[in-house]
Amino acid sequence: MSLPAFRLPEEDAPFVAPMPQPLLLPPPPAAHPVRAMSPRGLASLAFTLYLDGSLDLDDYLLLGFPPELHHAFDRTIGALTGQRARPDTPRDMIREWETRLHERKASAAPIPELTARARRTLALLRWLECPELGKP
Repeated sequence: MSLPAFRLPEEDAPFVAPMPQPLLLPPPPAAHPVRAMSPRGLASLAFTLYLDGSLDLDDYLLLGFPPELHHAFDRTIGALTGQRARPDTPRDMIREWETRLHERKASAAPIPELTARARRTLALLRWLECPELGKP
């Protein structure tokens, strides 16, 4: 003779919490090849980042308008530096802005606003190269 199986009534059944769903984090932002980018490519990237909300207006204005895209570059800045505009030639944009920042600091009469703008542009370029570090 076997005993009947013992069952708890439904209201007395122990509570079993459902398994939590794993938290899905968004993918990390993509790194951009700013060490091999043309000024025109940088302007295009800055516009895209501005439209998707990654850049605010001030940062877009710093990155989105490289001097070489100006129609009078060869007659103004180019005439002073001896360089012609090459807006479609890829180059190391971080190294270029490091050089510009160094030149601004070494100037006989450095203008603090221009030095600050060059420093901010360089920080943004470094962020684009390695977005895991967080936006400056």
